[in-house]
Amino acid sequence: MASDSYDTFEAVKSRLDEIVDAVSDDSLSLDEALALYEEAVGLGLRAGDLLEERIELQDADEEIADDAEALGVDACDSGRKTGSAQFDDAEGAADGAAAEPALDAGYQTGTPASA
Repeated sequence: MASDSYDTFEAVKSRLDEIVDAVSDDSLSLDEALALYEEAVGLGLRAGDLLEERIELQDADEEIADDAEALGVDACDSGRKTGSAQFDDAEGAADGAAAEPALDAGYQTGTPASA
């Protein structure tokens, strides 16, 4: 499976755990071990990409909060969600959990969040 299809750290870690178990098997051929190693490297790069995406969302959230503060607006009372709040809600929904309201409300790609 292509590493780009892993959209959460949990999915990446789960696959890496599977790879560790597979390479621990003494009957694994060298070619299979090499293929798993290459997949693990790709997964490591994917995890780095996910981390960078998360950092960019948090930076955007902080910038929005700073802008709101400069304007004298309480970003938490705006009724909108920021990028990382959307990310958190999406992760919760993917796990089957109900999405909790975000504490760091701000802007959501220019559209109001639904209540």
